[in-house]
Amino acid sequence: MIIMDYQKIGLRVGLEIHHELNTNEKLFCSCPTLLKTKEKPDSTIIRHHIPVAGETGKIDVAVVEEIKKRKKIIYEIYDDCDCLVDTDSEPPHRPNQEALKIALTIAELFHCSIFDEIQVMRKTIVDGSLPSGFQRTMLIGTDGWVETSMGKVEIEAVTLEEDSGRLIRKDNDSATFRLDRLGTPEVEIGTGKGIASPEHAREAAKAIGDIIRSTGKAKIREGSVRQDVNISIQGGDRVEGKHVPSLSLIPVVIEKEIKRQQELVKRGKKVSRDVRRVLPDGSTEFLRPLPGAARMYPETDVIPIRTDRLLKEARKNLPESLKEIIKRCQKLGLSEDLAKQLTNSGHMELFGKFVKMFKVDPVLVAGVFVNTLRDLERREKLDVNQLSEKDFGELFELLSKGKVIKESIGDVLKLKLENEGLSITNCVEKLGLTPISENELKRMVKEIASKNKGAPKGKIIGLVMAKVRGKADPKAVMRIVEEMSQ
Repeated sequence: MIIMDYQKIGLRVGLEIHHELNTNEKLFCSCPTLLKTKEKPDSTIIRHHIPVAGETGKIDVAVVEEIKKRKKIIYEIYDDCDCLVDTDSEPPHRPNQEALKIALTIAELFHCSIFDEIQVMRKTIVDGSLPSGFQRTMLIGTDGWVETSMGKVEIEAVTLEEDSGRLIRKDNDSATFRLDRLGTPEVEIGTGKGIASPEHAREAAKAIGDIIRSTGKAKIREGSVRQDVNISIQGGDRVEGKHVPSLSLIPVVIEKEIKRQQELVKRGKKVSRDVRRVLPDGSTEFLRPLPGAARMYPETDVIPIRTDRLLKEARKNLPESLKEIIKRCQKLGLSEDLAKQLTNSGHMELFGKFVKMFKVDPVLVAGVFVNTLRDLERREKLDVNQLSEKDFGELFELLSKGKVIKESIGDVLKLKLENEGLSITNCVEKLGLTPISENELKRMVKEIASKNKGAPKGKIIGLVMAKVRGKADPKAVMRIVEEMSQ
């Protein structure tokens, strides 16, 4: 095996980590940050993007390249999560104060220098994913760092921006985007110097993600995290690998791009400054030229934002480190593995709130947020992000009062997700899962035992559970059978 000397080849790696924030409202309007699962939109609009020169008199090279395709852009709109701001038919509203505070908190955790005043900018986006043709973005802080096993990696910039629309389908003539995701607040973390190798890049990306998630305000859903990798070597040029799907693939993408650039240099060919789509095996394909400096200009519809008040609030409420959070969870009875999964679930804040509010086993609460929701997503293909804080609160209140048992939780949440109009209590009643009393359970055990005289305890327990599944705790059934058999 050949060990590569990354310093000798002049390897330079920069990460751009995009992470959605878990706010109730979008960044520049009061629409909810929901993802719609139903196929049919309430309305659609069609647009054709046309390039024009900005204040500098220049048209960005990436814009020119994209417009050559002359694609028709179709936007799917849903009345309950999109508005005129999303379709660029109305000026943006005042920026979401919660999102600003979270972004300031994240900048503080990365030890950044934070600006006294934030200027909203427009960044030209050429793929059609934003009806306006630009993304609103705010530089929050610069000159920070994140600690890794190989020393500090520079955090060049922490940016707050609006997420783009979701690509639903694409062909040679058109592209269709759904506007439900458009406007969701997200932070972008850009690294500077300090990444020494492909594996070190993976470690740095994980460290960045851990810090963002430690706020308890990171949104966890499909597409909520996107990772781009900028790579160059001596004699080559900067290339951006777009949307690396997992941490483990980051070193693979870098290694393959090094080899691609080395082969081009060896053959005397120029390495072009491109954005390249990352494929599942870590190789890349051309997407478009790298945008130039002409893509960014001021947003004239939003006044500059003073940060002093929000920054003061953010500094008062800085979150614990991930290690401290895991240690605290372990004191509540969670295993280290469950605690780590909980921190990655995006539900840590709700976990802490409900454990304090209700007399429910913390391990059970964590299990709902980690295991039950994951099973509903993977097995039932349901969008668990539709469940609200109110839904979870109602569920844990019923559990604390003994009005539903833990074995029924999955069925109750499944019905709720399939029937938005039902409350959690309605779901329990509709499924007939109201727990039976101790006396009723004893009566059932006695009745079944008398009909099956001489049967082993295991069979009696099985017959009882078949009748009371979802309405009685299996441990209670076993206890009563044991007591009656003595």
